[in-house]
Amino acid sequence: MNNNPAIEAKGVNHFYAKVYGIFALGLGISAISAYLAMTIFFEQTISFISNFPLGLTGIWLAEIILVVLLSAKAQKNPSLTIAGFIVYSLLNGLVLSITLSMYTQALVGRAFATATATFLAMALYGAMTKRDLSGIGRAAIGLLVGVIIATLINFFLQSSGIDYFLSYVTVLIFLGLTAYDNQQIRHLYFATEGQDNTGFAAFMALQLYLDFINLFLSFLRIFSRN
Repeated sequence: MNNNPAIEAKGVNHFYAKVYGIFALGLGISAISAYLAMTIFFEQTISFISNFPLGLTGIWLAEIILVVLLSAKAQKNPSLTIAGFIVYSLLNGLVLSITLSMYTQALVGRAFATATATFLAMALYGAMTKRDLSGIGRAAIGLLVGVIIATLINFFLQSSGIDYFLSYVTVLIFLGLTAYDNQQIRHLYFATEGQDNTGFAAFMALQLYLDFINLFLSFLRIFSRN
């Protein structure tokens, strides 16, 4: 890699632009598929989800498998990584259509605006800070595992209070992960020595996508409770 600071900065910025371009593509696909599923193809969407093996749970499991697959293939098969991200965004749009249909447009708009503002603030912090955020990243991932376990337990308890509390914890977790993942974009660029990194860019775009969607859904649950 060229040691010229100006050239390095240009390369890093180009990698960030590639990551965010793919991230925006994923959000756009999810938004369009969610809108179409909620309006023109609502009955077909319900039928598709109902006939999908294990229903929504099956789609959720398919999404997890896709995330694992993209992680493994990011370097070896960039085309597959991008294709997998597109499929993931499309599937998640269908799931979002069912979730968003339970809320008013005002609540959805408020949650989206809040998620966007907080995501951008933490993204800028993560991209610009000189502080090592790896500790925050590890702590956030550990807390996320705990939240997932608590959510599964609460599935049987059906406690609205626990769900409300977990929504706040989830916001804190993904604020930390948003900053951490944005710092990791820079680290990944230097780790790959600026080589052809489209697969890694798609994988990092998926991480940002997950950060944003989880922030959005958490704020939606919080605002609906209030």
